[in-house]
Amino acid sequence: MNFDRDFTAWPIGLHRVTDGVYAYIQGNGPYGNAGFSNAGFVVGPDYVVVIDTLGTNSMHDGFIKAIRSVTDLPVGLVIITHHHVDHVLGTHRFMPARVICHRQCRAHIAAGRDTMVQRWRNMRPLLAPDLAEIPVVVPDITFEDRISIHLGERELVVFHPGLAHTDGDAAVYLPQDGVLFTGDLFFNRVCPAAFQGSVSGWISAVESLLALDPGVIVPGHGPVADRAALQEMLRYLRLIQSESERAYAQGLTPEQAQAQMELGELQDWFDTDHRLLQDIQRVYESLQVSAPVADTV
Repeated sequence: MNFDRDFTAWPIGLHRVTDGVYAYIQGNGPYGNAGFSNAGFVVGPDYVVVIDTLGTNSMHDGFIKAIRSVTDLPVGLVIITHHHVDHVLGTHRFMPARVICHRQCRAHIAAGRDTMVQRWRNMRPLLAPDLAEIPVVVPDITFEDRISIHLGERELVVFHPGLAHTDGDAAVYLPQDGVLFTGDLFFNRVCPAAFQGSVSGWISAVESLLALDPGVIVPGHGPVADRAALQEMLRYLRLIQSESERAYAQGLTPEQAQAQMELGELQDWFDTDHRLLQDIQRVYESLQVSAPVADTV
C-alpha cells in the first residue's frame, strides 16, 4: 500500500485494506479535524463487524452506503473503540447488532447518554443541524483486558492497552492480516488529544501497539498509515511529556511551557493550535497528583 505523506490532505472515503477488510476515512471540517473521525468494517462469512460508527447523520449515511457498496450481509457486531461522540453516535443505525466495548467506555456512554448529543451541539454549532434525532446506544457487551472475535478463519483481537487517550480505549488487531484499527489511540497528522487521558500512559500504549508490528494501521483520525506514522505520534507524545516535565520543574505555567516548546514539523498537524496546551496541562495535572506531600509538624 502506498502511504501518502502530504500533511494537508489525504484520500478519503472507502479504502480496501485487504480482502474483506475496509477503512472508512474522513477528511477535515469547519473546526479542523475535530469530530471527523474514521471507522471501518470486516466482512465475515455470515455477518459484518463494524468498528466505530462516526458522529453525525450525514456521516452515518455515507458510511452505511460504503458498507452496502461491498456487501449485503447484515451487521452483526459493532465494536466501539472509546466513548467520544464522534465515534459512537451512529450505533443506532446498526441495531439490532450486538455492541461491544471496554467496561469503562460503556460506563461513560451510560452516564452521558441523555446529554452527550446536546453537549456536542453546543460545542459545534455548525454541526447541530446534522445531529437531529440521534438516540445514544449503550453497549451490551464489555471486556476488561481483551476478547477475540472469530469470523470464520479470521480472528479479531480487541484489547485495552491501559489508560491512554481515555481510560476505556480499545484497539482491534487482525493478526493474520497484520492490520490494526486503533481508534483514537492514533491520530495521524492530527494533534493527539489527551484531555481525558494520560500522556505517559499513552506512550506506553503506543509502544505496545508498535510491538505488534502491524503492516497497515487505521487511525481514529487522519489517513491510513504504516508504523512510521505511528512512531511520529509517539515522538510527539514523548516530546510533550519530557518538555512539560522540564517546564514544570522550572516553575513555568503551561502557557509559558507552550510558548517555548519547539515542535518542528509536528507543529503543522491539524488542531495543534489548541490541543498542544491541553496536552501540556494534562502532563502538569499528572505531576501535581503524583507530587509528594510535604511533612507537617
